[in-house]
Order: sequence, then structure tokens, then C-alpha cells
Amino acid sequence: MSIPLLFANQVNAVVYLIPLLAVISLVYNSTRYEIPQVIIQRSIRFFFTAIIIMGVLMTLLAVLSWNL
Repeated sequence: MSIPLLFANQVNAVVYLIPLLAVISLVYNSTRYEIPQVIIQRSIRFFFTAIIIMGVLMTLLAVLSWNL
């Protein structure tokens, strides 16, 4: 399977992942803090941290399954 087709099949899942992660980070941080400014700051930090971790995991899984 070619590389563009491999990533084209996974784009649909990633499109839904980004808004879902934004909502999860807002809800999680709003249950922990009461000040809106702190909620937004922590949510943004949590969002980007989670995106980086998921990107690393997706890359690792893609490398490990390269010749399967």
C-alpha cells in the first residue's frame, strides 16, 4: 500500500479527534478549577500536550507496522 493511501484512510479519524480532544480538555480542567482564565490556560496546555503525545504514538505505530 502506498504512503498517501495509508494516511488518507487515517485522516477521517484525526478530523474527529481534534474537536473531541478540545472538549475533553475543557471539561476536565473546568472540573478542577473555578477561575475562567486558569481553565482556558490549562486547557490549551493540556490540548497541545495530548496532541503531541498522540502524534508520537501514531508515528511509532506507523513505523512499527511499516512492513506488515
